[in-house]
Amino acid sequence: MASVVKAALRALEYLPWARSVERAARYDLSGSGMDDTVAPWSDDDDAKALVDAWSGTLDVADLCRRDVRRSAREEFIDAVAARYGVDPARVIPTLGASLAITQVAMAVLRPGDQVVVERPTYESLHRVPEMLGANVSRLDRDAADGWAVRPERLARLLTSRTRAVILSNLHNPSGVAMGRETLLEVTELAARVGAVVLVEEVSLDYCFSTEADGPVLPACLVAPNCVSWSSVSKCFGFSALRAGWIVAGTPEASRIIRTATNYLHVDEPVSTLVLGARALREAERLTAWAARVSNAGREVVERWIEGEKRVSWVPPRAGITGCIRLPDLMQDVPFAQHLRERYDTQVVPGSLFEAPGAVRVSFGVSPAVLEQGLANLSAALDDLA
Repeated sequence: MASVVKAALRALEYLPWARSVERAARYDLSGSGMDDTVAPWSDDDDAKALVDAWSGTLDVADLCRRDVRRSAREEFIDAVAARYGVDPARVIPTLGASLAITQVAMAVLRPGDQVVVERPTYESLHRVPEMLGANVSRLDRDAADGWAVRPERLARLLTSRTRAVILSNLHNPSGVAMGRETLLEVTELAARVGAVVLVEEVSLDYCFSTEADGPVLPACLVAPNCVSWSSVSKCFGFSALRAGWIVAGTPEASRIIRTATNYLHVDEPVSTLVLGARALREAERLTAWAARVSNAGREVVERWIEGEKRVSWVPPRAGITGCIRLPDLMQDVPFAQHLRERYDTQVVPGSLFEAPGAVRVSFGVSPAVLEQGLANLSAALDDLA
C-alpha cells in the first residue's frame, strides 16, 4: 500500500550532511564546536582539572525528579542572567541554539510578515521563517567586503511589513564579528519600521564580553529591540546537553517568546538545566581553554595561507572555523568530495552555507591533524587545478 504520509516540510541540507560525515574522516576539519569537554580520551591536564571542578557531586536521582524542576530552572536562568548581567526576567531556557531559532521565530512572526535574513548563513536562519509563512528577503554579506554587515544595504530592504532582521554573530560560516557600532545602526534602522533584530550568537562565546564600550557585544545588550540566543554546545564543549538560552532586550519581549515554549518542549529536562548551569558557572575557564585551542589553530591556518597563494580567507574574529575561498571556477562540492575520497580529509562545502566556491574549515583540532589536513587541501588543489 502506498504511504498516505506526504512531505509538507522542506528537508534541511546541512544538518543531515553533517550527521552523515561526523567523525568519519581521518582528518576531520568540519566541526564548529569544541571537542567534548568530558571526553575520556583527553590527556590535557587543564581539561581534566576543569572537568573535576565542573562535575562536583551529582545525585542521578535528583536529575530525574519533577519536584526539583522549578529550582533547577531558576538556577539555570540565574546563571545565564549573571553571565550577561541582566534581569533574570529577560532569560528563556531552550533546548540548544537550534530550537531557539524556531522558538523565537514562532513567537514573533506571522504568515505574510517580511523578514530580512543575511546571506550566506546557517540554513535554519532562513528556512524556519520560510516554514512559518514569512516572506524572506536577503541581506548579502560579501567576502570582498570582509563579510561585513552593510547597514545601507539593509535600509534598502526594509519596508512597513518588515517584522524581523536575522543575523549571526560570529558570522557563520566566516567567523567574522559584527561590531557594536554596526549592530547599533542595524537596530536603529529596524526600530524605524517596528522590527526586531534576532541574532544567533552560538559562537560569540569565543569572544564574549559585556563591557559597554567593547567592540563586540551580545545583541540583547545593545538595544531593547534585540534578541540573542546561544548554548553550551560550541565554545563550552557540551553539545550533548542541548542546554540553550534566549536573552531578550526587555522582560516584555521575553514574556512573548516564552509563549512558544508550550508548543515545543513544554518543560526542559532537569538534567539539562542542572548540568547546563554548572557549565555556565565554569564559563571563564571553558572560554580560556577554547581561546587557547582557537589561537593555536588559527596560527597554523594563517601560515598555510601565506604559502598557499591559490586560496584566501577573511581571518575570523574568534572561534574555530573560517571560510576558505577556493580558486576561481573551482566548485566546492566536487572539491570536498575529492578531498574526502582521496585524502580522507573532510571540510564543509560552502554551498551548504550559501557560499559556493568556498569551504568552511575547522582549526579546533590538534596541530598535527590540522597541518596534515591543510597539506591534503593543497594536494587536492594540485589534483583539480
